[in-house]
Amino acid sequence: MVEELTGKLTKGGFDVYSFLESGANLSTGRSVAEEIKTFGEALANWENDPDIRRVFNAELAGLKGSDVVILLQPTGHSSLLEAGMGYGMGKRVVSIGPIEKPEVFYLICEKIYPTMDEFFADLPNFAAGQ
Repeated sequence: MVEELTGKLTKGGFDVYSFLESGANLSTGRSVAEEIKTFGEALANWENDPDIRRVFNAELAGLKGSDVVILLQPTGHSSLLEAGMGYGMGKRVVSIGPIEKPEVFYLICEKIYPTMDEFFADLPNFAAGQ
């Protein structure tokens, strides 16, 4: 779904930052199983681990360079944190898909689209600031 979203946005002429393509995640050339194991080990010492710092810095740079933060549901806790950071930086925040955990989802979204199709149908209006 992330690849579909970013592909359509890119094809529509938008510059897109995606964790899948940014080098922030799964960027070592190792298998996903090895990467997950390594990431799990990094979390044990998350405050000092250089891989965790690398991911954080890459994601923060992506947020700073963005105009809009899109949450593609379902999201993890780190995505919600990043959306909050983006909102605090004055970025527009939207969500696509049903909100599965409303108890951790605050009212920071300018718009919530039930589906990706509805987001793309409204994209000209949204991009124009309407």
